[in-house]
Amino acid sequence: MRIRTLLFITSLLACHLNLWPQTLTKQFPPHEQETSRINASVTGDQAGGLAPGEASPKTSGYPVAELVPSPPSGVPVRFEYSRLEKHGDIYTLTGNVIIHYKNYTLRADKIVFNRKTSEAAAQGNVELAGGRDDELITADRGSVNLDRETGTFYDVVGTIGARSSGNKRKPVYTTANPFLFTGHEVVKEGPLQYRVIGGTITSCRLPHPDWRILASLVTVNQGKATARNAYFKLLGAPILYLPYVSHPVDTKSRQTGVLIPVIGTSSTKGTVLGESIYWVINRSTDVTVGSQYFSLRGWSPSAELRYRGRGEDFANFHFTALFDRGAPETHLNQGGQDVLFSGRRDFDPEGNTRLVATGEYLSSYVYREAFADSFSLAVASEVASSAYLTHNHDGYLESLRFDRYQNFQGISQMGNAYYTPQIRILHLPDLDLDVLDRSLDGTSAVWGFSGSFTGLSRSEPNFSSGYAGRFDLYPHLSVPLHLAGWNFRPEIGVRETFYTQSQTPTGGTRIVEHAVANRKDIEADFEVRPPALERDYSVPWLDRLLGGEMRHVVEPKVAYRYVGGIDNFSSIPRFDATDVVSDTNELDYSLTQRLFFHHLHPRSCTNQELPPPTSGVIHVPATYKECGGQSSEWINWTLAAKYFFDPNFGGAVTPFHRNVLDTTLDLTGVAFLGSARNYSPIISRLKVRTSEQTDIEWDADYDTKAGRLNADNIFADYRRGNLFGSFGYATLQALNPAFNANLASQVTKYNLLRLLGGVGNPAKRGLSAGASAGYDYTEDALQYGGLQASYNWDCCGFSIEYRRLALGSVRNENSYSFNFTLAGVGAAGNLKHSEQIF
Repeated sequence: MRIRTLLFITSLLACHLNLWPQTLTKQFPPHEQETSRINASVTGDQAGGLAPGEASPKTSGYPVAELVPSPPSGVPVRFEYSRLEKHGDIYTLTGNVIIHYKNYTLRADKIVFNRKTSEAAAQGNVELAGGRDDELITADRGSVNLDRETGTFYDVVGTIGARSSGNKRKPVYTTANPFLFTGHEVVKEGPLQYRVIGGTITSCRLPHPDWRILASLVTVNQGKATARNAYFKLLGAPILYLPYVSHPVDTKSRQTGVLIPVIGTSSTKGTVLGESIYWVINRSTDVTVGSQYFSLRGWSPSAELRYRGRGEDFANFHFTALFDRGAPETHLNQGGQDVLFSGRRDFDPEGNTRLVATGEYLSSYVYREAFADSFSLAVASEVASSAYLTHNHDGYLESLRFDRYQNFQGISQMGNAYYTPQIRILHLPDLDLDVLDRSLDGTSAVWGFSGSFTGLSRSEPNFSSGYAGRFDLYPHLSVPLHLAGWNFRPEIGVRETFYTQSQTPTGGTRIVEHAVANRKDIEADFEVRPPALERDYSVPWLDRLLGGEMRHVVEPKVAYRYVGGIDNFSSIPRFDATDVVSDTNELDYSLTQRLFFHHLHPRSCTNQELPPPTSGVIHVPATYKECGGQSSEWINWTLAAKYFFDPNFGGAVTPFHRNVLDTTLDLTGVAFLGSARNYSPIISRLKVRTSEQTDIEWDADYDTKAGRLNADNIFADYRRGNLFGSFGYATLQALNPAFNANLASQVTKYNLLRLLGGVGNPAKRGLSAGASAGYDYTEDALQYGGLQASYNWDCCGFSIEYRRLALGSVRNENSYSFNFTLAGVGAAGNLKHSEQIF
């Protein structure tokens, strides 16, 4: 049990009974002739210094604050006490004594302090607090040299990573993983240096820790505690004998060491055993290297490097691999390597010149699908890498980019191997110059420019473009106008794009031609935004029912767009969105409705409503943790569509094929252009958020020509306290690359259901449980499912999870994972964060 000396309750009662109506203040200047200054409001006392051996006035326990002459170290000492006796350099203080010296505070019922040596002998409710890492020691008695930061204490409870709160049972912890120890005798040999004799160490809150290590001698030095012939106790029961054990102490730094082993089981991997080593290279960089052994498959090494530099600078590297002996049933090799990298380097404090990179190398899509930790990663077929160097100055942006894109088109088995066709597109390099809109002197017009030179390459089954060059220029001019709440923006521009090669479509294939291609067009836009229509609803029944008032806002928008002059659309090679610009003559119209709710009555803020911390300080509203009076958007609903005056887009549409153009991508990501048409599908985007606990979203694309929903996605999420749940339902009718006049052959249908629910969270004490599932209605099969349960004590917890993944012939896995976590130590098991349900 921690013992502290701040007699809070006694002081509170004394103040209430008016026993301490005045304060006596003594101050000794830092030179040998000592004088005292008595507060004029205190009657019955006389001003004057204390003669050697003279006691301070008996003031019935009046608290006294005093600055004593500086010791030889030159550091001033400040006392607080009720009674003082002085004999030369020896000060004997009694009654709720507090000594402030350097960054330490010493408290006790009685302290004898030697001014010359800075030594203090303390008795009764001793507490020493301070130091670089917030050391806090409570003891029955002890002696300490405040200048050397050494001492000896008896019957001790100590903490590294805590400060005194005035309540000896509830210190204020300054770190999530404090280091706590107890001992019959504790010898402090310097800052963060201790010898704990006959004691225990733990990271749990005392006096009843969930786990602790007992040893006859514990040595604390150089940021870690070590002991020999120790015993590990869990929930009061001895579990393990430890010939040697070490535990990190420095709560503000990391420690190199061997991590807790990984143990698990899986129907496709077999028994899983693993171990890793964590290496702190320096204050900015660390590395984790390890390997797992799958009894049914082979070795799986891994490595991770993390770097954090100044400002926004960082670098992350992650590597995983599997040297596979083959799947148990098919003996097919599903091994591979996956390497990820991300980083940033700023060359000036403002970040105007910076180098940014994010990349991934995946040797085999089969490896990802068979061994990825989560379902979402296992079915992710795209692999993208990008690196760019950019400079931004006064609206001019120059950049150099390198991009690599892969899209795996599925997995098929060919003999004793897997075949994974893929599309691969490279931008090596891409030189860009962009000029943000700038005013023309003396006019209301603004101009802008974008230009690029790109080296390109595309390969896919039965096609390879080789290496091609593209030069693209697009200057534009606009004149924003504002009139009586109406906003107009006419814009005109020209685009010229030059290619070092072209293509010739032949049936369903393309043939690369070495002849150059030059595409020219003129582009004109005219956007009109009428004034928003608003209406407020403020009626008594609405205030009584919801506690506020509502505002309904309607925002219409109309835009006309013309692109003309492209007569060689089919000859342009396809690499990215720049290459699918076509002639168009269209009208884009949309209507957005917003419903705002204005809270009229202040109320207590929830944790979600409080602003995030800024520099470690949480901002609290002026009305002391009260929210209300502000407005929030409850509903946002947008309906949009396009009318195409030219249904053939200047001859760019190929009948009975999936056509993707720049204008269709601008409206929706779901392809709908299978033939000439005047009307686009109607696009609906609805978001509802009536509280911090609820989120509802509904996205739909309705094709009026085909009479079907091309896409229909509903998502709902609810979180309140420890209760959480989410629901997702998605349907997609994807247009096939090629089809015939039969409507049934036009699309491929997808129909998926996602469910998640549970109660609790990883930090909740007691029991937490959750479940998740994904069902494919088209295949009538469960894609994945999982159950997780956790139980947390004060500073240790246990989690167990069952998970099933069914991904066709490549992966049909049942796995059992668990984690046993000790605060301040780590976790044993194989339940990874990416696999957890909550």
